[in-house]
Amino acid sequence: MRSLTFVMKHAKVQNADYFKTYLSLLMDHRELTLQEAIDYMLASYFDHNLELYGVKPREQFELAIQQLSA
Repeated sequence: MRSLTFVMKHAKVQNADYFKTYLSLLMDHRELTLQEAIDYMLASYFDHNLELYGVKPREQFELAIQQLSA
């Protein structure tokens, strides 16, 4: 999982599908709920700061959450 995080942090702006895939992987492999996966990503990917990589990644992350919640 650590190498996947490294790749994500150094990729261009991710879209909602990218974040949905990452959240789904966390839920499947770590047996997390959606909220636990979100919390994990907020800590490990965004370093507890949704604005860390700018507005677009935050918007796409929020869109992914919305789509997974539906």
